[in-house]
Amino acid sequence: MKSAPRIIFSLDVHPLINNRWYMGNRLKETIYMTALSVLYAHMWYRDIELYVDDLAYQFLYMLPCRVTRLDVKPDKDIWMKSKIECIEQQTQPFVHLDTDVFIKRKIDFDFDKVLLERQEGGYRIHYKRQVDFFNHYTQDIKHWHPDLGHTFSCGVLGFNDLHLRNKFIEAFYQLERIYNLQKEDFAKLKKTGQEPCILIEQYNLACLLHHYGIKPEILLKGRNIKEHGKYAEQMGYSHLFGIKKYRENIVKEIEYRLFKIFPYWYAQVKLALENAGVMAQHNPLSKNQVA
Repeated sequence: MKSAPRIIFSLDVHPLINNRWYMGNRLKETIYMTALSVLYAHMWYRDIELYVDDLAYQFLYMLPCRVTRLDVKPDKDIWMKSKIECIEQQTQPFVHLDTDVFIKRKIDFDFDKVLLERQEGGYRIHYKRQVDFFNHYTQDIKHWHPDLGHTFSCGVLGFNDLHLRNKFIEAFYQLERIYNLQKEDFAKLKKTGQEPCILIEQYNLACLLHHYGIKPEILLKGRNIKEHGKYAEQMGYSHLFGIKKYRENIVKEIEYRLFKIFPYWYAQVKLALENAGVMAQHNPLSKNQVA
């Protein structure tokens, strides 16, 4: 990808207002976080589009980029379905950023076929049991690997090869269908904290790339979280994955940065939240460091 990329975001707030991670309703925090993520990107890139469900649209429609409504069927388990639906719509190369990604300095996304954030850790902890479960139902899926041993984070997911993107979309729906048919049996794993979406998206894509012999470009080099963090700091890149982003000090810091760096847009988003009865729980006064 030689020219500046098209940057896209997606947000479906249904899981986040329905106790995902057993954390109650996190609408306000997610809206502020998404606004900050998009506005940071807006400082560096011209072609940006945010795809949102109807509820999120009420609070983010005024951001200085294209904001497009997605008709997403609510699904608390497959919480990244909005990402799949928006990348499926793209007609030119793109980079999708999760809404908990913050780019504080311009990154030149230059890659050949596919770009991913980093090689994921914790394969044995977070993936292996799910892989073993799906192995019973994937005998007819040509790209599937019964124990690949690694996977990738899709916090950054870029496709320059749209033919490969199409194969990934097809692979996603294959695994989603299996999950929907076997959801009751998978519930035992889910009770132990296993999240099917990371297998249906991330491990599935890793298998597809392995099947076609494609080595992805990786944004964050390194073999572990510490090394990834070193590269991220050098780039001015942050990704608050998991429940980390909802810690009290992080929530306050996100709102503070939105208030301090983008005061006009902060005021607009805050007013929309207040008008809808989603009241702020604190003032953006502290300056805690976002890790």
